[in-house]
Amino acid sequence: MLEYTLKCHQIYKKLGDVQAIHDVTVDFEPNAIHGLLGPSGAGKTTLLHLISGQLFPDQGSVTAGHYPIHENPLIVSNICLVKAEERSWSQYKVGDIMKFCSLLYPAWDAKLAAELLHQFRIPPNQRFKQLSRGNQSLLGIVKGLASRSPITLFDEPTLGLDAEKREAFYELLLRDYSEHPRTLILSTHLIDESADLLQFITLLQQGTVTAHKNAEEFADQARYLQGSTKQLEPFFGDARVLNRESLGHVTRIAWLGSLDNEPSLREQGIDISPIPLQKLFVYLTRQEHRTSEVNVHESVS
Repeated sequence: MLEYTLKCHQIYKKLGDVQAIHDVTVDFEPNAIHGLLGPSGAGKTTLLHLISGQLFPDQGSVTAGHYPIHENPLIVSNICLVKAEERSWSQYKVGDIMKFCSLLYPAWDAKLAAELLHQFRIPPNQRFKQLSRGNQSLLGIVKGLASRSPITLFDEPTLGLDAEKREAFYELLLRDYSEHPRTLILSTHLIDESADLLQFITLLQQGTVTAHKNAEEFADQARYLQGSTKQLEPFFGDARVLNRESLGHVTRIAWLGSLDNEPSLREQGIDISPIPLQKLFVYLTRQEHRTSEVNVHESVS
């Protein structure tokens, strides 16, 4: 398996009047599972299309190893993008789509593709447009896993799938990655479901990468503090408080950053616990939104 370090350097992309990607610089560690997180409209799909070579940046560069991706068929053939919607497949039969994939991807595993189609009960003679939304997603998953591409990108791969099928996908992805390590980038809104898979997290907000960290470091940057409202009053008003909830005399705050006095806080009876990844993502997104509103207000003033 070829090993490529995927690098985006100061890339910009405008779609119509919208600056979809703004000064994105990030290195994706090779042979790791990355989570690409961000709210709707953050630019995740656009970034994946740029990384796959299917869109050209207005400025900046995307490289794999030391090689430019764009207009480089050798590199592009080793990148597989599983789109949220495969519109170009609409009129084709499943079996024909698999044949096209075998021509596109040098490391294509036809045996695995056949096994997965059988497992998911997807008829080879059925046209793509006749498949249910869930089966369309499953066919994309078959493409991504069977491609064996050194760089494999999944854009919302579980759309339309029930909980059982989503769990099956996560298990397949982890098993296949263990046997065939590669660089995997997974864009998803179902963060808590996929959290255990992710080794690195890239947070994209308003077209800009605001964080790229080891998943453990990302999760460890914040904690819940819960205690009496009176105990936690000294924290109120601090910019590091991402969220505050009160019920009666009990308050819980989401705190961003280190806690130098953690032992002392515990001795006072304040409960300190991890924040689930999905919640932390929501809090950070809200914080970025509030910051943007303040900046806009200041610039107008």
